[in-house]
Amino acid sequence: MRPSGLPSTEHSGPGGWEVPTPRIRRRPNYHTHTVLFLMTVVTTVVAGMVWEGLNPLQHMGQFYRGLPYAFTLLTILFCHEMGHYLTARHYGIDVTLPYFIPVPPPFPIGTLGAFIRMQSLPHNRRALLQVGAAGPIAGFCIALPAAIYAYATATVAPIPASGGIYYEFAEPLLLQLISHAVLGPIPQGSAIQISSVGIAAWFGLLVTMLNLLPVGQLDGGHIVYALFGRRARYLSWTVVGALVIMGGVFHPMWFMWAVIGMVLLRLRPPAILDHYTPLDRRSLMIALIALVIFVLCFMPSPISVGGLEG
Repeated sequence: MRPSGLPSTEHSGPGGWEVPTPRIRRRPNYHTHTVLFLMTVVTTVVAGMVWEGLNPLQHMGQFYRGLPYAFTLLTILFCHEMGHYLTARHYGIDVTLPYFIPVPPPFPIGTLGAFIRMQSLPHNRRALLQVGAAGPIAGFCIALPAAIYAYATATVAPIPASGGIYYEFAEPLLLQLISHAVLGPIPQGSAIQISSVGIAAWFGLLVTMLNLLPVGQLDGGHIVYALFGRRARYLSWTVVGALVIMGGVFHPMWFMWAVIGMVLLRLRPPAILDHYTPLDRRSLMIALIALVIFVLCFMPSPISVGGLEG
């Protein structure tokens, strides 16, 4: 039996004819997918309670207050992965259902996201690009209205002079545009206070931006490989170097992503069956949309924790 993900081999049939070996498609392990998803529901509901200011151990009866955060974030992640899944199936690629990754507190998000696995190769560059871009675009289409709703229901309050610890979320260009359109100018010394739905939308935009980094097996890596072939490695190594610089200038988080990028670049690049069929205009437009989404979601210093002297 050949390893999954490789092209079908051929054997000689009667009379010397070359007969393709049938590929055995694996049946989905629904039990694993379901258990991981339900565990992620629990961990994200707990995270949502924390973002609502509740101690889950003391207020378990108010678990419903964590549902808006969990529902928003899981919908973004689910649509992201189903964008990959449905596009892959459209191109005849064998893929798994999404695997969700639950993470309990104190991890603030409640999940490390989700992923699918391609078990056969994309036919050409067009398929690779569109499968890679479909996830971030689909997730963005859910995060955008959630962010608009969060700003429409947000309050603007003066920053207290003392007392407590607070999280300060960076506003990427997209949220700056939404804030200006919905709330108008923010007075000096004031801050926008958003609900847990807005926090989930913000994490969704962060995940979208990170997935679009043009490195290795990330979605952005698939897109640039489809665009530039093996030359994409030069762009990816340049991005890794930029991440190291950003880690020193903006936020230490980028050091971790530089390491992840180096690990991914040492793996073999994405494989496709046909390297020569050119990309069509639709694929190039999709790549441009993915680039615009990356720019709109980009945050040099995503989150900081501050304390007020009391």
